[in-house]
Amino acid sequence: MAGFIGRLMNKARSFNVFDYAMLKFALLSAGILLGFYLAPFLTHLILYVWIIFAISYAYLFFICFKRKEK
Repeated sequence: MAGFIGRLMNKARSFNVFDYAMLKFALLSAGILLGFYLAPFLTHLILYVWIIFAISYAYLFFICFKRKEK
């Protein structure tokens, strides 16, 4: 487990500004998604927030696990 966390920390050190922006965007969309479940009058927009969250999270997954080191 320590090796896995160490590898992710090394990846985080190589993030550029866009990668950190996507991380913040994924966290923001996750928070908005939780808020939408608490506000029943916004449920018609929840699909769009799920799509935005899935795309930003998939990008972060790619950055952390698939992208080669420079």
